[in-house]
Amino acid sequence: MSPHQTVAVAVRLFAVWFAIYVMRESSSFYFQGRAQRDPYVLVIVLAILMLAVAFIAVLWFFPRSIAQGLLPAAGAQPQPPASADTWLAMGCGLIGLWLLTSALPPFIRNSLLLYLYRSDGSDTTNLRIGLFYFAAELVIAAWLICGANGFRKIFWWARQ
Repeated sequence: MSPHQTVAVAVRLFAVWFAIYVMRESSSFYFQGRAQRDPYVLVIVLAILMLAVAFIAVLWFFPRSIAQGLLPAAGAQPQPPASADTWLAMGCGLIGLWLLTSALPPFIRNSLLLYLYRSDGSDTTNLRIGLFYFAAELVIAAWLICGANGFRKIFWWARQ
């Protein structure tokens, strides 16, 4: 299996996971907003769903184009095994991507819930704490994705 095919399969798996996650989070947001009697909750949920469906459709129908954009053209043929540093950097990037995909939706959800509860007298302390927590996860995810080389140096330093 070529690297392009592997990335194309991963893109489609991500599309399936993202569709399930968006359905779960949007329904939860809708019912919480409806309980607060916000007149704009349906508009917000429909806008988010339309954007998500468009994103999922692009991921599902064009995985090879995405793979070609992510990987260089030389990567179309099967490559010899990579070094341990390459595998570590790729693993850090994937863990960072997973952390990003699991932290970004709740971060957006908490932000939107804070928007819904802005004029209500409700206690939003837990939402603010959650927002801070998911923001910290987003920073760690960005560090793992972009700074995998620095993490590799720390890992090899600790191992020695």
